[in-house]
Amino acid sequence: MSEPRKIRTTGDGCVLDLDILYLSKKGRVDYRVQTYEGPVTRTMVPLDVKGQRMLADVITGTLYDPTTGRSNSPHLTLIGIKK
Repeated sequence: MSEPRKIRTTGDGCVLDLDILYLSKKGRVDYRVQTYEGPVTRTMVPLDVKGQRMLADVITGTLYDPTTGRSNSPHLTLIGIKK
Protein backbone atom coordinates (compact mmCIF):
# COMPACT_ATOMS: atom_id res chain seq x y z
CA MET A 1 0.00 0.00 0.00
CA SER A 2 1.47 3.37 -1.00
CA GLU A 3 1.75 6.38 1.29
CA PRO A 4 -0.67 9.26 0.69
CA ARG A 5 0.74 12.06 -1.47
CA LYS A 6 2.35 14.86 0.52
CA ILE A 7 0.82 18.24 -0.31
CA ARG A 8 3.54 20.85 -0.85
CA THR A 9 3.21 24.53 0.06
CA THR A 10 4.79 27.77 -1.13
CA GLY A 11 6.67 30.24 1.05
CA ASP A 12 3.67 32.57 0.74
CA GLY A 13 1.38 30.20 2.64
CA CYS A 14 -0.51 28.51 -0.21
CA VAL A 15 -0.71 25.01 -1.59
CA LEU A 16 1.63 24.59 -4.56
CA ASP A 17 -0.33 24.98 -7.83
CA LEU A 18 0.66 21.48 -8.96
CA ASP A 19 -0.80 19.95 -5.77
CA ILE A 20 -4.18 21.75 -5.74
CA LEU A 21 -5.62 18.94 -7.89
CA TYR A 22 -4.94 16.44 -5.09
CA LEU A 23 -6.99 18.46 -2.60
CA SER A 24 -10.20 17.33 -4.32
CA LYS A 25 -9.45 13.74 -3.29
CA LYS A 26 -9.67 14.57 0.41
CA GLY A 27 -12.71 15.09 2.67
CA ARG A 28 -14.14 18.55 2.03
CA VAL A 29 -16.16 20.96 4.16
CA ASP A 30 -17.75 24.29 3.20
CA TYR A 31 -16.61 27.30 5.24
CA ARG A 32 -17.52 30.98 5.24
CA VAL A 33 -14.68 33.38 4.46
CA GLN A 34 -14.79 37.14 4.97
CA THR A 35 -13.41 38.97 1.91
CA TYR A 36 -13.11 42.69 1.21
CA GLU A 37 -16.36 42.34 -0.79
CA GLY A 38 -18.23 40.50 1.98
CA PRO A 39 -18.66 36.87 3.14
CA VAL A 40 -18.37 34.03 0.60
CA THR A 41 -18.54 30.23 0.83
CA ARG A 42 -15.33 28.34 0.06
CA THR A 43 -14.69 24.59 0.09
CA MET A 44 -11.79 23.53 2.33
CA VAL A 45 -9.86 20.42 3.23
CA PRO A 46 -7.93 19.91 6.47
CA LEU A 47 -4.17 19.46 6.05
CA ASP A 48 -1.15 18.99 8.25
CA VAL A 49 1.43 21.61 7.21
CA LYS A 50 4.78 21.30 8.97
CA GLY A 51 3.10 19.83 12.03
CA GLN A 52 0.34 22.46 12.18
CA ARG A 53 -3.31 21.81 11.38
CA MET A 54 -4.49 24.06 8.52
CA LEU A 55 -7.45 24.36 6.13
CA ALA A 56 -6.76 24.66 2.40
CA ASP A 57 -9.11 26.24 -0.15
CA VAL A 58 -9.58 23.59 -2.88
CA ILE A 59 -9.76 26.23 -5.66
CA THR A 60 -7.10 28.80 -4.73
CA GLY A 61 -4.85 26.77 -2.42
CA THR A 62 -4.96 29.49 0.24
CA LEU A 63 -4.16 28.13 3.70
CA TYR A 64 -6.12 29.17 6.80
CA ASP A 65 -5.37 28.62 10.47
CA PRO A 66 -8.59 27.04 11.81
CA THR A 67 -7.95 28.41 15.32
CA THR A 68 -7.36 32.08 14.45
CA GLY A 69 -9.06 32.23 11.02
CA ARG A 70 -6.03 33.98 9.57
CA SER A 71 -4.65 33.39 6.09
CA ASN A 72 -1.65 34.80 4.25
CA SER A 73 -3.90 37.52 2.82
CA PRO A 74 -5.08 40.43 4.99
CA HIS A 75 -8.30 40.46 2.90
CA LEU A 76 -9.31 36.85 3.71
CA THR A 77 -10.39 35.63 7.14
CA LEU A 78 -12.07 32.34 7.99
CA ILE A 79 -15.42 32.99 9.70
CA GLY A 80 -16.55 29.40 10.37
CA ILE A 81 -18.28 26.35 8.96
CA LYS A 82 -21.19 27.07 6.62
CA LYS A 83 -24.50 26.24 8.28
